[in-house]
Amino acid sequence: MIRTIIIDDEVSAINVLSLLLNKKCKDLVEIIATTNSPEEGKKLIEELDPDLVFLDIEMPGMTGVDLVRTFRQPRFRVIFVTAYDAYAIEAFRLSAVDYLLKPVEAADLLAAVEKIRNDISHNQHSLTVQLQKLEKILRYNPETDNKIGIGMAEKIVFVNVGEILYCEAQGSYTHVYLVSGQKIVATKLLGDFEQQLLSHNFFRIHHSHLINLGKVKEFQRHDGGSVIMDNGKELEVSQRKRKDFLEAINDFLV
Repeated sequence: MIRTIIIDDEVSAINVLSLLLNKKCKDLVEIIATTNSPEEGKKLIEELDPDLVFLDIEMPGMTGVDLVRTFRQPRFRVIFVTAYDAYAIEAFRLSAVDYLLKPVEAADLLAAVEKIRNDISHNQHSLTVQLQKLEKILRYNPETDNKIGIGMAEKIVFVNVGEILYCEAQGSYTHVYLVSGQKIVATKLLGDFEQQLLSHNFFRIHHSHLINLGKVKEFQRHDGGSVIMDNGKELEVSQRKRKDFLEAINDFLV
Protein backbone atom coordinates (compact mmCIF):
# COMPACT_ATOMS: atom_id res chain seq x y z
CA MET A 1 0.00 0.00 0.00
CA ILE A 2 1.10 3.55 -0.75
CA ARG A 3 1.04 5.47 2.54
CA THR A 4 -0.42 8.86 1.66
CA ILE A 5 -0.92 12.34 3.15
CA ILE A 6 -3.27 14.96 1.65
CA ILE A 7 -2.42 18.65 2.17
CA ASP A 8 -4.85 21.28 0.84
CA ASP A 9 -6.08 24.52 2.38
CA GLU A 10 -9.63 23.72 1.18
CA VAL A 11 -11.30 21.15 3.43
CA SER A 12 -13.83 20.40 0.69
CA ALA A 13 -10.99 19.52 -1.69
CA ILE A 14 -9.53 17.14 0.91
CA ASN A 15 -12.91 15.48 1.34
CA VAL A 16 -13.43 15.03 -2.40
CA LEU A 17 -9.96 13.62 -2.93
CA SER A 18 -10.27 11.29 0.06
CA LEU A 19 -13.59 10.00 -1.23
CA LEU A 20 -12.18 9.34 -4.69
CA LEU A 21 -9.10 7.60 -3.32
CA ASN A 22 -11.17 5.36 -1.06
CA LYS A 23 -13.50 4.54 -3.93
CA LYS A 24 -11.11 4.15 -6.86
CA CYS A 25 -7.73 3.37 -5.28
CA LYS A 26 -8.55 1.56 -2.06
CA ASP A 27 -6.28 -1.37 -2.98
CA LEU A 28 -3.37 0.95 -3.78
CA VAL A 29 -3.49 3.85 -1.33
CA GLU A 30 -3.77 4.18 2.45
CA ILE A 31 -4.57 7.70 3.65
CA ILE A 32 -2.59 8.12 6.88
CA ALA A 33 -3.27 11.83 7.47
CA THR A 34 -4.87 14.96 6.03
CA THR A 35 -4.50 18.65 6.86
CA ASN A 36 -5.46 22.06 5.50
CA SER A 37 -2.31 23.68 6.92
CA PRO A 38 1.02 23.55 5.04
CA GLU A 39 2.91 24.05 8.31
CA GLU A 40 1.12 21.10 9.91
CA GLY A 41 1.60 19.17 6.68
CA LYS A 42 5.36 19.59 6.98
CA LYS A 43 5.26 18.19 10.53
CA LEU A 44 3.12 15.25 9.42
CA ILE A 45 5.56 14.40 6.64
CA GLU A 46 8.46 14.49 9.10
CA GLU A 47 6.63 12.34 11.64
CA LEU A 48 4.90 9.79 9.38
CA ASP A 49 7.40 9.47 6.49
CA PRO A 50 4.75 8.92 3.77
CA ASP A 51 5.34 7.37 0.36
CA LEU A 52 3.13 9.91 -1.37
CA VAL A 53 1.80 13.42 -0.70
CA PHE A 54 -1.13 15.00 -2.53
CA LEU A 55 -0.26 18.66 -2.33
CA ASP A 56 -2.12 21.82 -3.31
CA ILE A 57 0.04 24.51 -4.92
CA GLU A 58 -1.57 27.75 -3.78
CA MET A 59 -1.93 27.82 0.00
CA PRO A 60 -1.73 30.77 2.40
CA GLY A 61 1.63 31.20 4.07
CA MET A 62 3.50 28.57 2.10
CA THR A 63 3.06 27.26 -1.44
CA GLY A 64 3.18 23.55 -2.16
CA VAL A 65 6.49 23.97 -3.97
CA ASP A 66 7.92 25.92 -1.02
CA LEU A 67 6.83 23.16 1.35
CA VAL A 68 8.62 20.44 -0.60
CA ARG A 69 11.73 22.60 -0.91
CA THR A 70 12.03 22.67 2.90
CA PHE A 71 13.12 19.03 2.68
CA ARG A 72 16.76 18.72 1.73
CA GLN A 73 16.36 15.36 0.01
CA PRO A 74 12.65 14.49 -0.13
CA ARG A 75 12.05 10.75 -0.11
CA PHE A 76 8.32 10.98 -0.70
CA ARG A 77 6.60 11.32 -4.06
CA VAL A 78 4.30 14.27 -4.76
CA ILE A 79 1.18 14.68 -6.86
CA PHE A 80 0.37 18.36 -7.09
CA VAL A 81 -3.33 19.16 -7.10
CA THR A 82 -3.94 22.50 -8.75
CA ALA A 83 -6.53 24.85 -10.15
CA TYR A 84 -3.93 26.61 -12.29
CA ASP A 85 -4.75 27.66 -15.85
CA ALA A 86 -3.62 26.06 -19.11
CA TYR A 87 -0.25 27.82 -19.18
CA ALA A 88 0.74 26.60 -15.74
CA ILE A 89 -0.39 23.09 -16.56
CA GLU A 90 2.06 23.16 -19.47
CA ALA A 91 4.71 24.12 -16.92
CA PHE A 92 3.93 20.97 -14.96
CA ARG A 93 4.22 18.89 -18.12
CA LEU A 94 7.55 20.44 -19.05
CA SER A 95 8.84 19.74 -15.54
CA ALA A 96 7.64 16.11 -15.69
CA VAL A 97 6.07 16.42 -12.25
CA ASP A 98 2.87 14.56 -11.45
CA TYR A 99 -0.22 16.71 -11.15
CA LEU A 100 -4.01 16.65 -11.10
CA LEU A 101 -6.23 19.49 -12.24
CA LYS A 102 -9.13 20.56 -10.04
CA PRO A 103 -11.88 19.40 -10.10
CA VAL A 104 -10.16 16.02 -9.94
CA GLU A 105 -11.47 13.35 -12.30
CA ALA A 106 -11.50 9.73 -11.12
CA ALA A 107 -9.75 8.40 -14.23
CA ASP A 108 -6.96 10.98 -13.94
CA LEU A 109 -6.52 10.18 -10.26
CA LEU A 110 -6.21 6.45 -10.91
CA ALA A 111 -3.69 7.02 -13.70
CA ALA A 112 -1.57 9.29 -11.48
CA VAL A 113 -1.56 6.78 -8.63
CA GLU A 114 -0.66 3.93 -10.98
CA LYS A 115 2.27 5.98 -12.26
CA ILE A 116 3.48 6.60 -8.72
CA ARG A 117 3.22 2.89 -7.95
CA ASN A 118 5.34 2.09 -11.00
CA ASP A 119 7.88 4.75 -10.02
CA ILE A 120 8.15 3.28 -6.54
CA SER A 121 8.52 -0.29 -7.83
CA HIS A 122 11.31 0.82 -10.19
CA ASN A 123 12.86 3.11 -7.58
CA GLN A 124 12.55 6.10 -9.89
CA HIS A 125 12.75 9.34 -7.97
CA SER A 126 13.86 12.70 -9.31
CA LEU A 127 11.59 15.07 -7.39
CA THR A 128 14.38 17.51 -6.53
CA VAL A 129 15.36 17.97 -10.18
CA GLN A 130 11.71 18.23 -11.23
CA LEU A 131 11.07 20.92 -8.63
CA GLN A 132 14.05 22.96 -9.79
CA LYS A 133 12.65 22.96 -13.32
CA LEU A 134 9.13 23.68 -12.11
CA GLU A 135 10.16 26.61 -9.94
CA LYS A 136 11.99 28.23 -12.84
CA ILE A 137 9.00 27.90 -15.15
CA LEU A 138 6.42 29.01 -12.60
CA ARG A 139 8.30 32.22 -11.85
CA TYR A 140 6.39 33.64 -14.78
CA ASN A 141 2.90 34.78 -13.82
CA PRO A 142 0.96 36.11 -16.81
CA GLU A 143 -1.26 38.13 -14.46
CA THR A 144 1.61 40.26 -13.17
CA ASP A 145 4.16 42.55 -14.76
CA ASN A 146 7.27 40.49 -15.55
CA LYS A 147 10.03 42.56 -17.07
CA ILE A 148 13.17 41.62 -18.94
CA GLY A 149 16.03 43.87 -19.91
CA ILE A 150 16.80 44.14 -23.63
CA GLY A 151 20.28 45.35 -24.53
CA MET A 152 20.48 47.86 -27.39
CA ALA A 153 23.53 49.55 -28.86
CA GLU A 154 23.38 52.55 -26.53
CA LYS A 155 21.06 51.52 -23.70
CA ILE A 156 19.10 48.77 -21.98
CA VAL A 157 15.31 48.97 -22.08
CA PHE A 158 12.99 47.02 -19.78
CA VAL A 159 9.71 45.69 -21.13
CA ASN A 160 6.96 43.48 -19.76
CA VAL A 161 7.20 40.01 -21.25
CA GLY A 162 3.48 40.09 -22.03
CA GLU A 163 4.01 43.14 -24.27
CA ILE A 164 6.25 41.21 -26.69
CA LEU A 165 4.47 39.96 -29.81
CA TYR A 166 7.40 38.22 -31.44
CA CYS A 167 11.15 38.36 -31.99
CA GLU A 168 12.80 38.23 -35.40
CA ALA A 169 16.37 37.27 -36.21
CA GLN A 170 18.29 39.84 -38.26
CA GLY A 171 21.87 38.68 -38.66
CA SER A 172 23.66 39.16 -35.34
CA TYR A 173 20.77 41.28 -34.06
CA THR A 174 17.19 40.56 -32.99
CA HIS A 175 14.21 42.78 -33.73
CA VAL A 176 11.70 42.70 -30.87
CA TYR A 177 8.16 43.72 -31.82
CA LEU A 178 5.87 45.01 -29.07
CA VAL A 179 2.09 45.23 -28.76
CA SER A 180 2.39 49.03 -28.89
CA GLY A 181 3.88 48.84 -32.40
CA GLN A 182 7.37 49.70 -31.18
CA LYS A 183 10.34 47.77 -32.56
CA ILE A 184 13.46 47.30 -30.45
CA VAL A 185 16.75 46.40 -32.15
CA ALA A 186 18.57 44.18 -29.67
CA THR A 187 22.26 43.30 -29.73
CA LYS A 188 21.59 39.65 -28.86
CA LEU A 189 20.97 36.63 -31.08
CA LEU A 190 17.49 35.16 -31.35
CA GLY A 191 18.78 32.05 -29.58
CA ASP A 192 19.50 34.16 -26.50
CA PHE A 193 15.89 35.36 -26.48
CA GLU A 194 14.64 31.82 -26.97
CA GLN A 195 16.55 30.64 -23.91
CA GLN A 196 15.20 33.52 -21.82
CA LEU A 197 11.58 33.42 -23.01
CA LEU A 198 10.89 29.71 -23.54
CA SER A 199 9.46 29.41 -20.03
CA HIS A 200 7.25 32.47 -20.64
CA ASN A 201 4.98 30.77 -23.18
CA PHE A 202 7.08 31.63 -26.24
CA PHE A 203 7.74 29.22 -29.10
CA ARG A 204 10.26 29.30 -31.93
CA ILE A 205 8.22 28.55 -35.05
CA HIS A 206 11.06 29.12 -37.51
CA HIS A 207 14.81 29.77 -37.42
CA SER A 208 13.92 33.46 -37.84
CA HIS A 209 10.95 33.87 -35.50
CA LEU A 210 10.18 33.39 -31.82
CA ILE A 211 6.54 34.16 -31.00
CA ASN A 212 4.41 34.84 -27.93
CA LEU A 213 1.78 32.07 -28.01
CA GLY A 214 -0.57 34.31 -26.06
CA LYS A 215 -0.54 36.83 -28.93
CA VAL A 216 -1.48 34.44 -31.76
CA LYS A 217 -4.78 35.36 -33.43
CA GLU A 218 -4.97 32.61 -36.08
CA PHE A 219 -3.17 29.52 -37.32
CA GLN A 220 -3.42 29.02 -41.07
CA ARG A 221 -3.12 25.35 -42.08
CA HIS A 222 -2.10 25.89 -45.72
CA ASP A 223 1.30 24.62 -46.90
CA GLY A 224 3.51 24.21 -43.83
CA GLY A 225 1.27 26.56 -41.92
CA SER A 226 1.56 30.12 -40.65
CA VAL A 227 0.37 32.19 -37.71
CA ILE A 228 -1.38 35.54 -37.73
CA MET A 229 -0.28 37.61 -34.77
CA ASP A 230 -2.47 40.12 -32.92
CA ASN A 231 -0.99 42.95 -34.98
CA GLY A 232 -1.97 41.21 -38.25
CA LYS A 233 1.54 40.06 -39.13
CA GLU A 234 1.69 36.63 -40.80
CA LEU A 235 4.68 34.46 -39.90
CA GLU A 236 5.61 31.11 -41.41
CA VAL A 237 5.72 27.95 -39.28
CA SER A 238 8.49 25.72 -40.60
CA GLN A 239 7.64 22.15 -41.58
CA ARG A 240 10.13 20.91 -39.00
CA LYS A 241 8.41 22.88 -36.23
CA ARG A 242 4.79 22.27 -37.22
CA LYS A 243 4.16 19.17 -35.09
CA ASP A 244 5.77 20.64 -31.96
CA PHE A 245 3.89 23.90 -32.50
CA LEU A 246 0.53 22.14 -32.71
CA GLU A 247 1.34 20.32 -29.48
CA ALA A 248 2.32 23.61 -27.83
CA ILE A 249 -1.03 25.23 -28.66
CA ASN A 250 -3.08 22.16 -27.81
CA ASP A 251 -4.13 23.54 -24.40
CA PHE A 252 -5.61 26.60 -26.12
CA LEU A 253 -7.91 24.52 -28.32
CA VAL A 254 -11.57 23.70 -27.73
